Amino acid sequence: MKKIFTYVSLAVAASVLVACGSGSKKVADGDSAGNGDVEVRVKDGMYVLPPDAAADGNYLALNLEIKNTSTKKLDIAKTNVTLYNSDDEKTESLDVYDSNNKFKTLGFESLSEGKTTTGYVVFEVDSKDESYELHYSPLYLEKKDAKDVKIKIDPSKYPDEKEKVVELAKEYITSVFLNGEATGGATNVDAKSVNPEIVPLASSDKKEKEDEKDSDSSSDKKSESGFTLANDVEKDRNDFTKTFMDKFGSEFNNYQPSEAELRTFVEAYIQANAKRAKITYTVKEFLPDSAVVYVRPETIGLKNVKSYELVSKFAKEHLNDYNSYGDAVKAAEKYLLEQIPSKLDSTPLVTDDLSDRNGLRLKLTNKKGKWTVDTSDYEYDSIAQAFRGGLY
Repeated sequence: MKKIFTYVSLAVAASVLVACGSGSKKVADGDSAGNGDVEVRVKDGMYVLPPDAAADGNYLALNLEIKNTSTKKLDIAKTNVTLYNSDDEKTESLDVYDSNNKFKTLGFESLSEGKTTTGYVVFEVDSKDESYELHYSPLYLEKKDAKDVKIKIDPSKYPDEKEKVVELAKEYITSVFLNGEATGGATNVDAKSVNPEIVPLASSDKKEKEDEKDSDSSSDKKSESGFTLANDVEKDRNDFTKTFMDKFGSEFNNYQPSEAELRTFVEAYIQANAKRAKITYTVKEFLPDSAVVYVRPETIGLKNVKSYELVSKFAKEHLNDYNSYGDAVKAAEKYLLEQIPSKLDSTPLVTDDLSDRNGLRLKLTNKKGKWTVDTSDYEYDSIAQAFRGGLY
């Protein structure tokens, strides 16, 4: 009897396998499904912000793995994949291209027997709380009974981490251009706000308390979230300071400030700017391997801080104190260098007129959770210029 029962069980199992292989309808209760010719698996997913997309949209990027389980070559394409909402309304995938050309979307290709391909498909979903169903529809027509591969999609389980890249941008800007301190103002542009207000940042004391509170787990959290800065911020800060000193020093035609004088001024400016600067951050693009954050800084302006009129006025008023007008002008420039730091708290804040309404572009690239600010991008120089008071 045992042998007969075993043979019957095997026969039933074989008939089930044949039925599945014949292309019968199969809806996955997990993240993968197949129809006998192709197997589709959702490897992972995340919310992205494609370039030029509406900031308040929900763009779900699903990383698919497609395997040819048939005995012949199959044509695979992004157009095979669609998404249906709970009302059975179909959504086509979006064409998404990133500025770094690293975002791999599912493309058209011929897939040999047993081979696998991967790539992202991106859909705009109306709600993260709605149920969806992913459909893979075969291109081939040879098998009349070939059915769609269907996978249940729960949008709420995928991470939306756009704001984390904003925090990285803030961390970089503060560390490099504001000497690690910022008690002025900063804000993220909310997707639905048109004229966001600048809100005060946490004070240094409050920030220190928060850091102490999270000190045991902060590094672990960053590691787990996959959002850490890969830049050598100390080097970038030193480069910024050196360039700032050179640019400011070139403003003097008669008096030549010493390196110590220039450094004293630059450090005083950075400290004043850290207290007063107002910075707006806007996510423009966010993809798995790249991001663009617009930075719009209002900083203490320096373009007119050493004007010809001020120097000339001082020289004329103190001409009798010096042997020549040239010596008086030289003394005027030295006097202004000494006096400018005391005026920084009342000097008007300015913003770059050449930037668009959102600000200046800060590009970042991601490699295994470590994000690098692209300091070679030409708009990075414009950001640095803004944080040295507009000095070219």
